[in-house]
Amino acid sequence: MTSYADYLFLLSPPEPVKELIGKYKKASAKHIGEFKSMDSPAHISVMHAERQKPFFADVTKLEKSLNIMPPVLLHIDGFKYFPHLHSQYTIYAHIRITPAVDAWFSLLKKNLSIRKTLVPHITVTRNIPEADFDTLWPHFHHKKLVEPFWIKELKIVKRETFGSFPKWEPFKTFRFRGTKSFEHLAELDKQANVSEEVKNQINLF
Repeated sequence: MTSYADYLFLLSPPEPVKELIGKYKKASAKHIGEFKSMDSPAHISVMHAERQKPFFADVTKLEKSLNIMPPVLLHIDGFKYFPHLHSQYTIYAHIRITPAVDAWFSLLKKNLSIRKTLVPHITVTRNIPEADFDTLWPHFHHKKLVEPFWIKELKIVKRETFGSFPKWEPFKTFRFRGTKSFEHLAELDKQANVSEEVKNQINLF
């Protein structure tokens, strides 16, 4: 019997940003209790390919096109939300879209043959009921969080489609090695650190 697998293509922010989003998740749990995405590490979902045959695992042809893409500097810029069916809501950290960022994601979509609209974002609370959203959103609505960070690689994780207790596991990682952004990499540590002002915003949550 053929074993099918699910694949998730994602952009993983640096540890300071993961810790920052993790703190917002924990602060949210204090108000509404446990929720689906509470323990999920912060990431930007790019593509979710479900129930794929083994040949889908042959993604080496992507390596060349992704390697020549430059790293991209992104900025978290406040919080927004998606409404879903059945009065469910997702609160997320908004990624500021500039012409340069839009062009970078357009190239990424082209290289991955993605036709669907892609809204880059980092989920905080996913698919929560309306009552929980009404409790949390006033705390997020006026947060003026601005946090820059670099994305330097694309990660692919996989899990068995029909496994009893499927878990996401690392599968492939592709580095963005384009030279156009190398001149900026020296600023990486300075720009990716969480500021004291940001930490104070969480404390006031």
